[in-house]
Amino acid sequence: MSHSPESTLSASTQLIHQLFYFLDEADYPKLVELFTPQGTWKRQGELLAGHPHILQALSKRPTTQRIRHVISNTFLSTSKATSASLTAYMTAYRFDNGSHTTGSVNISRPFRLSVVHAKLETVDGSWRVAELDLVPEFEFAADSSPVAASPA
Repeated sequence: MSHSPESTLSASTQLIHQLFYFLDEADYPKLVELFTPQGTWKRQGELLAGHPHILQALSKRPTTQRIRHVISNTFLSTSKATSASLTAYMTAYRFDNGSHTTGSVNISRPFRLSVVHAKLETVDGSWRVAELDLVPEFEFAADSSPVAASPA
């Protein structure tokens, strides 16, 4: 495993992108495998510690929600052979009209912009999330009524 700053940034970015993709797809077993066994996630004001606690919290997410997290401005604030700290921006887009929808939907604005702080460690030669903290920076005003799916 290479530990140059460039390879660490690439692997770390890939890890964070996978984590949020699995979150968006509600593939929580794959998501928790990206954390160290004792990994923590400060999520929505609650500190989740370890795989079982993370899975329990995620099981409460609405099943009709469609959400996408876009990660940008990623950089390493520290990088060592077996640990690193990553910072990024996360813009979340959300739609939920209470039913399962397919196809494109219309929304008028993002849901939230947060700063992502992640402490990463190597476990068996792979990068894993040891600590994840999402700090909300901007909340966008909600639509007054749900937006129906577009007829596309």
